[in-house]
Amino acid sequence: MTKRNIQINWINHGIEFIVVIVGILIAFQLNKCSSENQQEKTISNHLEQILEEASFNKQSLEASIEMGERNMSKLDSIFFLLNREENYDKINKLSIELLNIGGTYFRKNAYQNLTESGDIRFIKAFDVKQDIISLYEYYAWVESFDEISRTLFMQDFYPYVKNNFDLITAQTQDKSIYQSKLFKNILASYKRTSENRIAKYRDCITEINEYISKH
Repeated sequence: MTKRNIQINWINHGIEFIVVIVGILIAFQLNKCSSENQQEKTISNHLEQILEEASFNKQSLEASIEMGERNMSKLDSIFFLLNREENYDKINKLSIELLNIGGTYFRKNAYQNLTESGDIRFIKAFDVKQDIISLYEYYAWVESFDEISRTLFMQDFYPYVKNNFDLITAQTQDKSIYQSKLFKNILASYKRTSENRIAKYRDCITEINEYISKH
């Protein structure tokens, strides 16, 4: 009688143990599924923000291209007038207007949130992750062109205008100020860097369009 009771107790304990293990496994699986769903939702939000940021940056580039093209038009007009040696009033006016070098602005908050939070590791598709990284690396490349233009502007064009033009009354100076070889070389450098910058802006828009169309 005692042995039978002991045997029945072991069977009950075994069944209870199995039930507990199964319950733990089910709970673990449910928790895993919940965690994966949460990760997918988080990544989906990140990717949506990346797309919104890409659209904003595209608009910023388009605005920068418009400003850059206006400056290029002013530079062309200056060279045309300098070659004809006429209308120094207009040359003076256009030169002062070129003090606005422009540049672009990239929003990067979405990418920073993705990388700094560590959530980028949850992106399972390698090509998606690589596309995001490549896009923001391209932004940085464009910014380097802006920095080169800004540096040359601050080192050459701005000091020349500040030292030789009348920025208070905007009165026209002696024609030698405009016809000097130094000023012409500075203008040529300004034009060249502007051309490179605008070309890179256009390339970046192409990169953004490709990213948006894929994702």
